Amino acid sequence: MTYVTMGFGMLLLLVLLLLVWGGHRRSAAIVLPENQSEGSPMGPETPDSRLNTISITPETVQPAIAALSRPAAYSRTQQVETFWSGGSGQSSATVYVSGGRTRLDASLPDGSVRHTLVVDGPGEGESTAGVWYDDETQWRRLRADGQTADQTARMPTYETVRDIPARDIAQADFREAYGGRCIYVETRIDAEGYLDRYWVSTENGLLLAAERLWRGELIYRFTAGEPDISPQEDSLFLLPDGSELTDGETT
Repeated sequence: MTYVTMGFGMLLLLVLLLLVWGGHRRSAAIVLPENQSEGSPMGPETPDSRLNTISITPETVQPAIAALSRPAAYSRTQQVETFWSGGSGQSSATVYVSGGRTRLDASLPDGSVRHTLVVDGPGEGESTAGVWYDDETQWRRLRADGQTADQTARMPTYETVRDIPARDIAQADFREAYGGRCIYVETRIDAEGYLDRYWVSTENGLLLAAERLWRGELIYRFTAGEPDISPQEDSLFLLPDGSELTDGETT
C-alpha cells in the first residue's frame, strides 16, 4: 500500500506540473496593452501581464501591428503638411469610410472644396474615383488602378508600417502620443537620406501621425483628428447627381 500511495502521489504531482506548464505556454500570445484612463493606477505587475504584453522592438513590431485592424466605418479630419527650403504648404480634408468606399472632402487654397469618391474594385489594386468641386452636379470619373483611397489622400496606413522589412526598422516601442496609446516606429536612414516615423493607435489601428525627414530636415507631416467610429450615411457615398460611382460612364 505504501508503494501504491507513493506512486499515486508522484503521478498527481506530474499532472499538476504539466497543467502549470501548459497554462504558461498558452498565456504567451500577443495581446496589446489596454489604454489606461488618465490618472488611473497601473496596478501591480503580474506574471500574466508580463507574458501577455509583448515588448515592442524592431523584431516584434510587425506581428503586433498585424494584430490590429482598422474599423470598417469611420470619419475624421486629417492634415498634410509639406516643407521645403524657404516655405511650406498644407492641406486639410475630412475623410469618410464605409467598407470599400472612401470619400475625401479636401479644402483647397482658393477656398473651394474638392470632393473625391473612391470605390474599391473586385480585384486587389483596382479602384474607381469620381471627382467634383463645391456644389457642382457635374463630375469626372477617374481610373485609379494601383492607387488606393489612402494614397489618394496622401495618407500612409498601419499596413504601410506592417510591411516595412524588419531590417529597415531602427526603433519601435509603445508610447503615449497624439492623445492616445500608440505603437511608434522609426525607420533607418536609407541610401537617399530619408527617415520615416509612424504613430499607430493601439485602440483602433488607425494612423495617428507620420513624418518624413530628409537629411535630418522635416519635409512631410501627417496628423489626424479623433475618429468618429460609427456607421456612415450612405448618401455621403453618392455622386452629386445622386447616382452611384459604379453606374454609367464619365460625366
